[in-house]
Amino acid sequence: MSAPPARSAAGPRPAWRVRLVAAAAAGAVVLGGLHVPLVEDGLFWWVPKGLYIAEHGLTWSAAGDLPDAVAAPLAGHDPIPQWAAGLPDWDHPPLWFWWLGLFLSGSPDVAAVHLAGLPVAILAAVGWVAVAEQLRRPWAGVAVLALPPVIAQLLRPDLDLPLLAVVPWALAAACSGAWGRFAVLGFIAPWVKEPGVLLVVPAILAAAGAGLRPARVLASLAPLTGLGAWRFVHGPLARPEHLPADALAYLHDLALVARFALWEQGRWLLLPGTLLLARHLRRAPSARGPAVVLAGLVVTWLLFFAAVGFFAGVARADTLTHVRYFLPGLCGLTVLCAAGLPALAAPGLFWLTVRAPWGPEASLWGLQAALAERDAAPRITAWLEAGRTVWVGTYQAAGLLQPWAGITDAPPPPTTPAGGRLRIYAYGT
Repeated sequence: MSAPPARSAAGPRPAWRVRLVAAAAAGAVVLGGLHVPLVEDGLFWWVPKGLYIAEHGLTWSAAGDLPDAVAAPLAGHDPIPQWAAGLPDWDHPPLWFWWLGLFLSGSPDVAAVHLAGLPVAILAAVGWVAVAEQLRRPWAGVAVLALPPVIAQLLRPDLDLPLLAVVPWALAAACSGAWGRFAVLGFIAPWVKEPGVLLVVPAILAAAGAGLRPARVLASLAPLTGLGAWRFVHGPLARPEHLPADALAYLHDLALVARFALWEQGRWLLLPGTLLLARHLRRAPSARGPAVVLAGLVVTWLLFFAAVGFFAGVARADTLTHVRYFLPGLCGLTVLCAAGLPALAAPGLFWLTVRAPWGPEASLWGLQAALAERDAAPRITAWLEAGRTVWVGTYQAAGLLQPWAGITDAPPPPTTPAGGRLRIYAYGT
């Protein structure tokens, strides 16, 4: 009888074939969408901040006057309100903007933006396989690529993309007892985006499961140290954008978060997977600790983003806020529920291009709208050349006027010799 495969002291062996599948799938998504136009926050804020870095060099805060690559095409046009005061600070750390600036320092275009996201997307996909390996179910990590908002995020240059890459690798390090690696990744995570500090909860659970030695406890606190270092560099903690008015409002938001995570886009099909997970954990005791750690991340992420108004329950017009904020928690939940049978996540692909009531980040629908704007650009140009006045909204105007956005190579002029005029529909116009 052959001996069972040896296990590394730091955990199970990497499932290289599964990792390769995840890397290839994520790479195919990004390369296949290399010319998908930029939308929403990536268009208005994150890529312009990368352009700011490309023009001004490394800086802690890419804020102030618009970079020349953004300002020049706007000359002569109606003002776009989002850019009227330049680039805001938003209090976010600069690592992602530095990375974007590296790729935009040559000839900035939409392909350069997506190429900046390519290695990060691959790291994210492989990272969730690394987490699933700790459960002895590596294919459960591939299941996250059946989540429509994850596929959409791979083509959006938001700060949540690198966070989606750092979080699983930090989790895998904590679960496998690689505390030095976790300390480094945990420190970096809040420098990618502030919610990386939430890694402290699963890290403490992992340290408690392994025995609360001083070195482990100190390593588990690395996310707090990282966030504190950023606050020391940047200044006092910014006020939260919005919080629930009371406990009932919080419970309302929490119910919406739970509904999105556990029910929408076919994710209710994952719920029976919890029974399969329980059966698996009875047979594989070594996976129980990582399962608890991963569950700690999921619960922490759910509770936190319900508290900051993740979806609704706030008195403002835009109540369908950013689905991308919850992606690390949603991925962790999917890995847990798919551990018994990864195919349970596959039906989610049916909703990949379906318009979601949760907003444009919930599927590829938001990006398809940008493709429609790109298809409409030649007709808008023809109307202007024919002497017509064309009104567009601020989002479409931003894409039309910025060559790096992927809508058009040559922005339309404010007026044409035939008397055509591009007008931007906004307050004041």
